[in-house]
Amino acid sequence: YNIKYFALSFANTENDVRYLRSIVGTDPKIISKIESIQGLNNLEAISKQSDAILIDRGDLSREIPIENIPSAQKYIIKTVKEGKNNVYVATNFLESMINSVGPTRAEINDIHNTLADGADGLVLAAETAIGDYPIQCATMIKKMIIQFESSIYQRGNIIKDLVRKESLILPRPHG
Repeated sequence: YNIKYFALSFANTENDVRYLRSIVGTDPKIISKIESIQGLNNLEAISKQSDAILIDRGDLSREIPIENIPSAQKYIIKTVKEGKNNVYVATNFLESMINSVGPTRAEINDIHNTLADGADGLVLAAETAIGDYPIQCATMIKKMIIQFESSIYQRGNIIKDLVRKESLILPRPHG
């Protein structure tokens, strides 16, 4: 079927990745999902066998106390990046937007900090699957990535950039 990417749920050991590779061959990319303590314990070996790692904070929080998820995320991102691999983070980054048109400040801060930690991509879940505002969610994530990439720390007039009201994506109203 010419499938280019496979996501391996609950990758617990490097042998899980090797087994999938034996089935799909060498061309498709394998993104291994870290969703368990066992996967976390075998992270380096799993990362070496994978083309990328995806942190599933929701499933991981079933085995790790929720207050430890930020530390686990930072550890995973740092470890995977040291191995020169891509790492993505999946969760309900904009959970409040399932039923609300705008995000909370905490959600925006979480997105920024996840990008600052080195995540190569963000994956939305319920916000776009069952939420009332999927387009606004995708737009907000895109705005956050653009804002992060053109970080205020690399620009000249910090105050002006901080108070800018126009959208980074949508054109100015006209007509």
